[in-house]
Formats: sequence, structure tokens, C-alpha cells
Amino acid sequence: MADHDFAPSFTQKPQLRQEDDGNRLIFECQLVAKPKPTIEWYRSEELLSENARTKFKIQSFGENKYFVVLELDDVIDTDAGLYKVKAKNRMGEVSASINLNFSRKQIDGVAPTFIKKPSIKQENDGKRLIFECEIKADPKPQIRWSHNSKVIDNTPRHKFKVQNDGTLYRATLEVDNVTFEDSGKYKVTAKNELGESSATISLNFDSEYSVPWRQKRQSLLVRKSQYRRMASSLLLQIDLSHDNRTTARI
Repeated sequence: MADHDFAPSFTQKPQLRQEDDGNRLIFECQLVAKPKPTIEWYRSEELLSENARTKFKIQSFGENKYFVVLELDDVIDTDAGLYKVKAKNRMGEVSASINLNFSRKQIDGVAPTFIKKPSIKQENDGKRLIFECEIKADPKPQIRWSHNSKVIDNTPRHKFKVQNDGTLYRATLEVDNVTFEDSGKYKVTAKNELGESSATISLNFDSEYSVPWRQKRQSLLVRKSQYRRMASSLLLQIDLSHDNRTTARI
């Protein structure tokens, strides 16, 4: 395992199993992280707290490896909904979701999962940046990119591409005529009928390239050392925020 710190990343998608004739549900997944991440569980965006029916566990089973569990006892109909687990440390965060539904039939296929985390490369002497990642999904996912929480539209400066080989999809975002205003957090989200998965990466410029405000819209040379890659945030929905959503039938 690498000796440097790194953001959490799922090594096993969240899974759902039942015990005690369905009266107890267990949500479980595995991840790697350094340092040890903090874990939060949500149901329908509401932060869950431990109580007599709800129990959380995080167990280390190797160097920087963790087994994460949510146990839900005395299951009732109102427990249905979208469950999300979020793991976070100072290097980044990853989240995963699973949709618990007591009546809908489970759909065959694969919820979106990031096979290759987002990365950045440059072209045209740094005037063009290309964000790219690889996703496994079936059926075909919808891809959405955002910058600092604002959805990116297809424009002359921003171009989207999605290429596939079977259930493997390569998604890219091209940004032309790069400026300082293009720095910040980029998020890519893949969604299909079975779930949703999201990953983030941050683009930062060295201070030595700072320019007066009135010059910010000029094209800038972006050297390789000028951007810092952050670990992808995986939304899994049972997410791989990893936000992979899978419907489970009980």
C-alpha cells in the first residue's frame, strides 16, 4: 500500500443482505483510505444517528483497508428509501448509495462504476485541458459535468464526448482557452436506471501565474505542475458519490 496519504476509494461496492428472515438488513462495503476516514450514513439525504435499531461499524482489516457496515434491525416499510454512505478524510471524500425498495422488481444490469478516476491532461501548450474518466454501466448512463457546483453546458469552450466499448464508457470534457476562472472543483456524474456515480477532481493554478483581475480572461500556459489532482468522489447507489444506485428487492 502507498506510504502517502490519499482520499477514500471504494474497493467493493455497497451490498445489501438480510438476516433474521428479513427483520435485519445489513449494508456493507469496503474501501481504502489514508488517513482513516470518518463515515456518515444518510437515508433520503437525512443524516442517520445510531440508536437501538441503527448501528454503524468500521473495521480495519489490513493496511489502510476498511470494512464499513450499517445494520438496521426490526425493519419496517418506512425504512425504504435511498441510503448513502460517505467516507471523508483530509485528502477527499467518496460516497455511495443504495436504493432500498420493498416492492419494485430489481432491474438487471450494472449501476455506473468508475473504472478509471478523473484525470487531467493538456494540449495546445496548456491552452486546452481535457478531463477524462472511464465508467462501467449497463444500461448506458447519462453523463453530466459541473464546475464549482454549476452544471456545464456544451459551448464553444466546453465540449463533451462519450465513447463506449460494450458496457465500458470513456467520458471526456474539453476546456479550450483556459483562464484562471477555470480553476476549482470539477464533478462528473454518471446515472442510469440502476444508480448514480459521481467523482470530483480539483484544478488549481500556482500563485506565480496570478495576474491582475482585468487580465484573467487571457489564455494562460498551464504546466503539468500547475494542477493538483484530488481523489474522485464516488457516489455509489446499491454508489460506486461510487454514487451507484441499485434497487434491492426484499
